[in-house]
Amino acid sequence: MSVFGGVLVDRFAAPRARLHVQTALYVAGGVGVVVALILSSGAYLDTALIGWFDGAFGSSYAATQTIQNATTLTLVALGAAVALRTGVISIGGEGQVIVGAIAATAVASGLGEAVPHPVALVLGVVAGAVGGVLWALPPAFAKWRWNVNEILFTLLMNYVAVAVLAYLLRTSLRDPQSNSSPQSAPIPGSSMLPLLPVPGHLHAGVLLVVAAVAAGLWFHRTGAAFLLDVHRTRPALASRAGLGHGRAILVAFVVSGAAAGAAGWVQLAGVTGRLEPNITAGLGFSAVAVAVLGRFHPIGIVVAAVFYASLGTGSAGVQFATGTTPAAIGTVSQGILLLTAALVGTVMYTARRTPRGAATPTATPIEEPVG
Repeated sequence: MSVFGGVLVDRFAAPRARLHVQTALYVAGGVGVVVALILSSGAYLDTALIGWFDGAFGSSYAATQTIQNATTLTLVALGAAVALRTGVISIGGEGQVIVGAIAATAVASGLGEAVPHPVALVLGVVAGAVGGVLWALPPAFAKWRWNVNEILFTLLMNYVAVAVLAYLLRTSLRDPQSNSSPQSAPIPGSSMLPLLPVPGHLHAGVLLVVAAVAAGLWFHRTGAAFLLDVHRTRPALASRAGLGHGRAILVAFVVSGAAAGAAGWVQLAGVTGRLEPNITAGLGFSAVAVAVLGRFHPIGIVVAAVFYASLGTGSAGVQFATGTTPAAIGTVSQGILLLTAALVGTVMYTARRTPRGAATPTATPIEEPVG
């Protein structure tokens, strides 16, 4: 597919459209792999699609479960999109979600039932956001001061956060009533997100995501967002316009860290109810893919997040409808989607490195880290 796709692009696509054609080819290739897997299991494609839709959206419970899974994913992806628009490729969302959840747990446990419910919720989300920002600051400083590669630094910070979480769940945050499982005690009821009055079990964290999407749509049209885009493609020009390199990096890491930390609080207060080793559920890595597939636009991110979440929630419906395709096809499909997003991001990165006047376009969403 790669050789044929390259010939097709060279012969029929205009220079500025080649990036979009290559992206479409990678997406089509990923879909083709999933279709081939379904067919190889002896199932019919239309039956599998009907089963997927029924499993993800066919009932009020299924639909709310899909939306709930997409909620935190959207929140992390919105923050990651700001970083990517700036030219910062941060994959530290996993660690930032963990630290945000740790901070929110500490605040909720300290408050107990002593404060009103609304106050506890506000303090919880603030604690989560602050925790995510604090975990994002070291790679931000290293990137600005010593030009340390943010991809490697944020990836390593994820492992440190996992180790810190494991230590705390066996020491100061361990549930004294649990002798085997490394987990915290349940957080007080005043710190839990209430359920919305809709069919299913959809918590009020979705309202925070709606507000974040609205803020993202507003920001998308501002001059500040335009300057971030300029920094991504022409950092020297952005500096002359008032957005210096250090400030751009700080904005990218602070926004992405705050969003991921707040998502950690949502996971804690709306889903698990206590701090657990798997509190992130892979949100940090998946969110980068969702941001790329959503083209860094808030609406596109919402669509990509719902689709990604539906692959997991609809997998049981595929197995039930076909009888031959295992539910693991959902996890496999999500993995292929992550690979597709990585390939799309690579195309964007490579295109940005190509000199002006070459066959590949120069203006792309991701650029090489700036020195």
